[in-house]
Amino acid sequence: MNAAIELHAERCTRVTDSIGSPSGPTRLKLALHGAAIQLDNFLPQLDAPLRRLLGTFSVPGWPERFAPVHGTVRPYDHAEVMRHLSPAARAWPRHAVDLSDVYQDGARFWLVDDRWGMAEINFLKGQWRSWVLPGAKFDPVRCAEMAVLWPLAQLLRPRGVYLLPAASAVRAGWAFLMICPFGAGAELSALIDSGYKLIGQRWTALREEDGRLALLHVPGLVQRPPGAPGGRGGWVDLNERSPLRWQNHAFCDAVLVAHPGRRAHTNLRELDPASSAALLRRAWPISELHPTRRHGPLPSKLPHLCRCADLQLSRDPAELLALLDDFQAAPAAPFAA
Repeated sequence: MNAAIELHAERCTRVTDSIGSPSGPTRLKLALHGAAIQLDNFLPQLDAPLRRLLGTFSVPGWPERFAPVHGTVRPYDHAEVMRHLSPAARAWPRHAVDLSDVYQDGARFWLVDDRWGMAEINFLKGQWRSWVLPGAKFDPVRCAEMAVLWPLAQLLRPRGVYLLPAASAVRAGWAFLMICPFGAGAELSALIDSGYKLIGQRWTALREEDGRLALLHVPGLVQRPPGAPGGRGGWVDLNERSPLRWQNHAFCDAVLVAHPGRRAHTNLRELDPASSAALLRRAWPISELHPTRRHGPLPSKLPHLCRCADLQLSRDPAELLALLDDFQAAPAAPFAA
């Protein structure tokens, strides 16, 4: 047994005793922008956030030729988890954004995180299993993201759908993807007020279509701090306030990569393709697990599919709107290919 994985499993056991098997799962059959998914959830506390995140993709079934990705979410049980570990697993370098430990043995990967639990991802079988700690430090929304959306993103990628923790919006046919390491709910609210439609509030699906990058709608929530304007902290669905301000599909014109933290003023600077690719690789918001290589191809391809810019946000969301207008109106910089 890999000593590091076993140590994590022992830590999880110390957090809580194993609990008995629940009576049965909530089963969701989904068609997420063409990808078939079956999800069995044994944790009632995750039913509501999962239906909020994925319920719009529910279908009664799929044609016979469709082979769904299959996921299971269970309460953490030490004995069950140990049966699914491998003594040959080896650690991957830790991703700067995910802050979780990843291990690999061939086509199988394990995501281990003391804050919520563990997931096993099997690329060969097209399935994943997640075990969530009853004493998880994450709230149900974050647990649902890590136990379901995170492993699902890994398994959908080989099927041509990228599920990315990033926001996206469109106005008058001009769309952008924003990779931001902190909550940008204030900016998204300002975008809605200025006529933008949200494609993704926290997660966005991406797919290449005829040589262009398509941004595809994923329902979601943004997190507002206590004392936020309007008196509502916690998780908020911005489309509940503006139900007509969302769009299912748009082609991406720009990718904005925000720096960590806020500064005195917002700044937006277009980058050449080489600088864009380097920045995207550093700031990519999710680990990409591949059985045969360490890095995914999309960060290197994006600068050739759309404009890319380095973004610094301030505490005034209105500043971003003016910069977006200027960026959209300006011709693309004449960088050499």
